Amino acid sequence: MNFAIVEDIKKEADLLKSLIEKYCARHYIDCCLAVYHTEREIRSSFKPGLFDIIFLDVYLDQEREQGVSLGTEFMSVDKNLKIVFCTVSPEYAAAGFQINATHYILKPATEENVSAALSRLSAVMERDARYVTVSVKRRKTDIFLKDIVCAEVYRNQTIIHIANGEALSVNQTLGSVEEELRTVGEGVSDCFNRCHKCFLVNMHHVTGIDEYGDFVMSTDKRVLVRVKNGKTAKRQLHDFLTGLARAVDG
Repeated sequence: MNFAIVEDIKKEADLLKSLIEKYCARHYIDCCLAVYHTEREIRSSFKPGLFDIIFLDVYLDQEREQGVSLGTEFMSVDKNLKIVFCTVSPEYAAAGFQINATHYILKPATEENVSAALSRLSAVMERDARYVTVSVKRRKTDIFLKDIVCAEVYRNQTIIHIANGEALSVNQTLGSVEEELRTVGEGVSDCFNRCHKCFLVNMHHVTGIDEYGDFVMSTDKRVLVRVKNGKTAKRQLHDFLTGLARAVDG
């Protein structure tokens, strides 16, 4: 597994490096680890597919939230990349999860929080390998759950929108697609929210809320949201992000 640490304070970078190597040795994980101390250094080396996991300092080069911007940029060109934010404050957890960062740890790094991060990363990588089988033009088609942005009913058809921009018309009702997702495995399908009778969304792909109170997806598609159990779109998104943060803290 290929790791990168992006941390401008050498002492903290060395500590994090030793903790990652210790975890990998204990769990028999092949570890290739590179350390960068500036944004320029990581930019000169980075390319999609080079790293599996990057531990990224939020206050890189002492710039407020520079790490968040850099993580957003890297993940936009490498959809399989996992980001772990290293921060002095938990306030950045929600910002991190909103760009699909996998985890965050509070500095200084400890054996406990690094182990928790890497254990969760393993679970997320397993989740990302899960797929659902649907019928497209009467042929069975496998779709990775992480690639599903949303599904909708349109002119008596169910359309599944994929992260690469494809829209697949499936020979199933929206309810049956939702049920397929529920059978994938515990915790894996929890990110799917039936936010409207005509829409099912992957909350990991929600990037914001528009002026009408509807979800904005990673593909810029707008998805209608009904008030669900008294919860607006804003509240549904808040509860989802809070749940992720609690999973990390727990």
